[in-house]
Amino acid sequence: MTIGFPSLRVDADNQTHHLWNNNGVWWVHFTLHFDHRKRRVRRSLKTRSLTEAIERRDSLLLRIEREGELVPERPATAGDQRQWL
Repeated sequence: MTIGFPSLRVDADNQTHHLWNNNGVWWVHFTLHFDHRKRRVRRSLKTRSLTEAIERRDSLLLRIEREGELVPERPATAGDQRQWL
């Protein structure tokens, strides 16, 4: 597996940057860059509290900026032409 690092643009005036509320549960989204590619990541923060979501987001993004994040390979699909290369 490859290690990816985030590309983050933070709006200091928006405390909910990279967050969205899906039916009462807060989620974080970000983009990982690796091997000249990128992967959009969405992850549940498993909380209904905005304050807790902000703390969890900040902790998660800080850890990924420092250490990177493993990017699993996507399984080939029947229509994926790369399997023939």
